[in-house]
Amino acid sequence: MVETVCAKFVSKKIRKVRWQRPAAFGRPNPEYFVAGSWDDEQNEVSLWNTVSPDEQNNDPIQVSTIPVTSDVNDISFYDTSNFFVALGNGTIMMVRIGKKLEVVHQWMDIHHFKSAKAPATGIVCQSPEIASIGEDGKLNLMRMNQDKPYKTIDADSCSLNAAVFTSQNEIFTGNSRGMIKLWDLRSTTEKPVQSTSLAEDSEVGVTSMDRHPFQGHIVAVGGYDGMLTVYDMRKAQTPVTVMEASDSCLNELRFHPERADHLFTASESGAVWHWVPMGAKTAVSNGLSTNLWLSGDLATQQLNIREILPSLPLAVNNLHIEKIDTKKLNPSILQLFSEIVESYLKLCITSSSQPENTECSSLLLTIDAALSYVWEQLHTGQWKDVDPVWRQLYSYISLFKTLAYLKLDEDSSLHLADAITACDMGLIMGEPILDGLLSSIASNINEKLWESSQTKSTFKETDKEEVGKECYPQLNQKNLIETVQLPSIETFLLDIMNKKPVVITGAMDFWPAMEERRWSVNYLRKVAGYRTVPIEIGSKYTDDAWSQSLTTINEFIDDYILKPNKAAGYLAQYQLFQQIPQLKNDIIIPDYCHLGTCDDINVNAWFGPLGTISPLHYDPDHNFLSQVVGSKYIRLYEEQVTSSLYPFEQELLFNTSQVDVEKPDLKRFPLFSSAPYVETILEPRSMLYLPPRMWHYIRSLSTSFSVSFWWK
Repeated sequence: MVETVCAKFVSKKIRKVRWQRPAAFGRPNPEYFVAGSWDDEQNEVSLWNTVSPDEQNNDPIQVSTIPVTSDVNDISFYDTSNFFVALGNGTIMMVRIGKKLEVVHQWMDIHHFKSAKAPATGIVCQSPEIASIGEDGKLNLMRMNQDKPYKTIDADSCSLNAAVFTSQNEIFTGNSRGMIKLWDLRSTTEKPVQSTSLAEDSEVGVTSMDRHPFQGHIVAVGGYDGMLTVYDMRKAQTPVTVMEASDSCLNELRFHPERADHLFTASESGAVWHWVPMGAKTAVSNGLSTNLWLSGDLATQQLNIREILPSLPLAVNNLHIEKIDTKKLNPSILQLFSEIVESYLKLCITSSSQPENTECSSLLLTIDAALSYVWEQLHTGQWKDVDPVWRQLYSYISLFKTLAYLKLDEDSSLHLADAITACDMGLIMGEPILDGLLSSIASNINEKLWESSQTKSTFKETDKEEVGKECYPQLNQKNLIETVQLPSIETFLLDIMNKKPVVITGAMDFWPAMEERRWSVNYLRKVAGYRTVPIEIGSKYTDDAWSQSLTTINEFIDDYILKPNKAAGYLAQYQLFQQIPQLKNDIIIPDYCHLGTCDDINVNAWFGPLGTISPLHYDPDHNFLSQVVGSKYIRLYEEQVTSSLYPFEQELLFNTSQVDVEKPDLKRFPLFSSAPYVETILEPRSMLYLPPRMWHYIRSLSTSFSVSFWWK
């Protein structure tokens, strides 16, 4: 993996280095990194470029520096352009990369003792959260647009030395006495969810931490004694794997961001080690070798150690590994893409005023030709087998299409609509790029179109409820699904999970979608009305006339929600929250989902009018169906009665019943009437837990918006 080592004397003690996140198409390897010094008369943060104009000179070039008022103890990137610096005087700095480094904001002295400043020892980011730790034992939580921490936790009575986010709402901390704690940032108490000790019989301080890139519950911890300890946060509080990484202090450790079975460590002895799976010439990606780190004593037998820097006379304080992609594009599409880039840049450089429409129109023709070419690649073979580079390319070309429309006429609502459509097609068909730039542009355009709109429809929820209640079924009280009020994690694990379906109340009460940003038709118009989404046409997917279409959310609301339509429309089983992060911020993943064996939680939106139906079927995963707006009738059957439910024989619909649940043809399906079932009406603020492979039938009783969380 590492072929050469470049060394450069910089005349300063460097405490931290961090690679900038990749930001340009065709340059997957990061070109820039930042470094911070310590123990000098004038400490500084510096920006370095690794791409030298002289091919014979591999030395990095210093691009920009800014002085800082104390030692640099940690650096963490928030996105491509912004990073945070933790200083020895208790201050946190936000720095932006432009033509040069620029200090954007400072949180002054937020770490302090009663009568003196306390060094900030670490800074970690998990957008939108920013967390700092310090020698005062405090954990500060911040947001970019806030002048001071919105929450401070007295996490320890001694110095916190390391921290890492294990999920959006959980953070792992380690202190100078070897105590390791897991914190839930949503908790109203200052008590950790879990706590344990790095060493049972001594106080060995924690020096560094990193989480597994694909499974956040796997955390590697380094200690002052040189030991490498791996924890599985789903299980007991004792470590799963313990290995000797050095005979001196382990200053830093990092998982490779793509090759999860590769690890790098830097120690006080001056050695940098690369931990390599035994016999692997090429690393396994996508986390397929994750169990290597959970194999206990066997891990030492499955790993080789390569010494990258075996004999440096001084300590190695820090290292940072950045993602490296391999591009697999043919020359013709690369040439076409280069023409698009050059044409757009020419428009920007040569036109001081608005460019001629003919220039933009010509560029748009080239872009459409490129998109057609990539479209064919995306639809050759099965979607899962398409190399992600083609989806990434589709996103980049869509970005330039968006920019071209905005260049064509910034004030035209027509071209703004074309621009936001281009954004959404890039998001639907492509891959996330440039820290969600397409989403950000689409959100800004949607806001502008909303503000300029002269007609803003409102949603009459009372009318909706009156229509819906005419279709409410009569429930058999003996068959009702059990309802429980916010069960504890332990109760859910021991009494509910994999055992029975339950309706859970109280778990959604703190969702913004239920309170300060309450979802309604008007709210959806405001946040996402002009966004393009895929919808299903037809009451249920087993109908012969069922089809799919692309439409804007405004058009969907007008055509299917606010007025009756013979063919029902349904925004069903769609990952809307990946496309529109503003809506994702309105929901919260249930804590119970993290009891599974995988961190991958599939979140889908279900938005439709009265009468939409999900035919009787089962799914292989656990599911929380969470009702935000409206009501749904739900009937459930156990897996044991599958033969009485008459599944389709076709391979594509093997998990779907042929029976129309509420109007069964008992001549064709005589056993169906004897199959036992349970049922409920799922109301807003309630979520239904469905164990894997439980058959379920769902009919909306009103305009409805549900969110499902599938997890293994």
